[in-house]
Amino acid sequence: MAEGNQTKRAIAKALIALTEEKPYAKISVQDISRKAEINRQTFYYHFSDKDELLRWLYLHDSLKYLTSSELSIGNWEEQALKMLKRMKEKGDFYTTTVANSRDILVKEFSLIVAKLFRKLFEQVDVEGVLTDKDKDFYGRFFAYGCSGVLLNWITEGYQETPLEIATQLFQLAKDVEFFSIRLYQSEE
Repeated sequence: MAEGNQTKRAIAKALIALTEEKPYAKISVQDISRKAEINRQTFYYHFSDKDELLRWLYLHDSLKYLTSSELSIGNWEEQALKMLKRMKEKGDFYTTTVANSRDILVKEFSLIVAKLFRKLFEQVDVEGVLTDKDKDFYGRFFAYGCSGVLLNWITEGYQETPLEIATQLFQLAKDVEFFSIRLYQSEE
């Protein structure tokens, strides 16, 4: 198992190096295999295609901070900050891959963030007013908004610091919590 993960990391490292040479869309499995010094069959043993590799890389490089078992609404800002710092450290990689294949990052990031917002709405909805369908919709709504902010940050060249973006995302979650509680209190 450890050897499999080591091979996956070597393949991922090859992809990252290749994105410094050319656009993601022009990188082939053959290119990745050559750079990783493996045969194509080994690549296909671990990944079905380069998009699955990219998804795996996002999840194990930066998005891992939002899927940690220690993550909570209380430490979301800190974990988001770690994620954003990691993305900025590998800025060229994220810029290149998002330029050609933004849907992969949006989908993975949105799935994670939607769960976080759903959990927030579950905590706030002490009266049980919201249906599961409502919580899912609100979670998706906020997740896609956060995804848009993340994509804009990457495509516009990381103009804000990771701390500024993390703080804004955290403040959004806290404001949703605050105003939801106020709304419930005013209805009583």
